Amino acid sequence: MLLLIVKTRDKLLDAACELFQEKGFSGTSIGAIEARAGLAPRAGAFYRYFESKMAIVHEIARERLTETPDEFDFEELQLLGDTRAELVRMALVWEKAGKRQKSFLPLFEELRRTQEGLAIETQLNRDMLVALGKWVAFKPAGRHLATEQVHALAMMVFGGWLFYLTKLQQGVVMPELDSRILLESWASHWAGILDQTPADSGSGASSGHDPG
Repeated sequence: MLLLIVKTRDKLLDAACELFQEKGFSGTSIGAIEARAGLAPRAGAFYRYFESKMAIVHEIARERLTETPDEFDFEELQLLGDTRAELVRMALVWEKAGKRQKSFLPLFEELRRTQEGLAIETQLNRDMLVALGKWVAFKPAGRHLATEQVHALAMMVFGGWLFYLTKLQQGVVMPELDSRILLESWASHWAGILDQTPADSGSGASSGHDPG
């Protein structure tokens, strides 16, 4: 029985994914989702698994589209014991997520124009920022920072890579950039910063030559 429930739920998710890409959110009815999933349309099967059309969007975003803390597996990540390697792995997870999200960009834009859709995106982004903040807080540079400072540092660390991936999603061609070189340079740069304590940074600055 449990297997049947899981299969039916997955069929509904598959059907909704296909229809949202084809017709958008507003152009897709619950009956159409049921029919595409091989269920009797408007017979109530949908509501045994999801409260509303927006609820299934939330599940699609959380389980299949948007990068989540679970996908990054931060506990396993920390076992690497190498900040640069951790950064590279996280960057590749984001790159993979960006590729699967590309065909859903029109849907994302449509949902951002609704209060519920914006609330879903805000919550998913907040969950991700909190998880990234916890990871940064374990690094020497983040251990003595206030929560707001940790979150700001996390945004600074990942902002450049995410900007690059956003441009790729939008189809912007940047022949001057080699993605592998960019990734390696970005990871090495921020690993060097995150692995420094504030005291290390201060001593490094004070040990330079006096310009006078």
